[in-house]
Amino acid sequence: MKRIYNISKKKMEYVKGEAYFYQVEERLKNYPYLNKDFQTDILIIGGGIVGAITNYYLSQKYDVALIDKSRFGSGCTSCATVLLEYQLDDFAENLLSVMSEDEISQVYRMGQESIIEIDRFIKKHGNYCHFSLRSSLLFTNKLFGVKAIENEYLFRKERGFKAKLIYPENNSFPFKFKAGLYCPDGGAEFNPYLFTKQMIENSRNQDKLFENTEIQSISKTEYGYIATTNFHDKIYCRKIIFATGYNFELLENAKLCDRAISYTIVTNPLKNLSLPEQTLIQDDEVPYHYMRVLPDKRIIFGGEDSKFNKKSIDDSLAEKKYKKLKNTLCKMLPNYSE
Repeated sequence: MKRIYNISKKKMEYVKGEAYFYQVEERLKNYPYLNKDFQTDILIIGGGIVGAITNYYLSQKYDVALIDKSRFGSGCTSCATVLLEYQLDDFAENLLSVMSEDEISQVYRMGQESIIEIDRFIKKHGNYCHFSLRSSLLFTNKLFGVKAIENEYLFRKERGFKAKLIYPENNSFPFKFKAGLYCPDGGAEFNPYLFTKQMIENSRNQDKLFENTEIQSISKTEYGYIATTNFHDKIYCRKIIFATGYNFELLENAKLCDRAISYTIVTNPLKNLSLPEQTLIQDDEVPYHYMRVLPDKRIIFGGEDSKFNKKSIDDSLAEKKYKKLKNTLCKMLPNYSE
């Protein structure tokens, strides 16, 4: 099995090893580095998938510039598993302490609408990123997890979401579980690098896209902000959007969120792989695991998240995580463990 590492010991680089989705023949076209001062209304820092999506939509209405310290789409974006599901990372009943039932349902709807919006984009610009709508399966192998799956099923059915309960007696998947929640319109998938490429190359601000240019400092003025690059050029702007993923250096003093390292492996192409409708699959372990089938019949399998500490990369821990992922997948699909 191939490994895809998500961090590195090199300073300010958080992808280690081969990024599977970056291994394509058709790369994003090259964009220049910034070599002059200029002015824009909105500056987006970070040209991964989040920055590319933000840039695509904002550039339709505003004067926007997109800048990245490396190549667009070549960082964490290229090793994302990209299981696009409308559900959140926890059961609805566990979210009631922070959200109402209506709010949870609204978030689910927003997730569905986001997938529909991606589908519209693909229909308009062509499917060059292996986009496909997919069903999803959330399953458990724990006795107490069965009730949680059943409660989640009831929550979704009562609010008009398509869902089906699966038990051992009606399980058509090539692995065993005690209960599963199957959603026929649960999500979608694509190649994240190629989708980023499409987003950037179809944006309206082709003259304000800059690669290999790092923002080293930001200062505030009465009119907005001044972002200074590693080449000492200055960008004058009214607003700044940070889409930098794990690169929080410019926001070092801001406690925005806790970060985790996600580990991912990719198998060799598997013969006679039979997975109903190439469903997106997730379990309810803590941390949970997730998988999907790639176009060439490989499986991409991820999870085993650990706390992120940019100052202390533990390679021995990473090796244990990849070994555990491999063992978990082989146990789940013993007939495809070659």
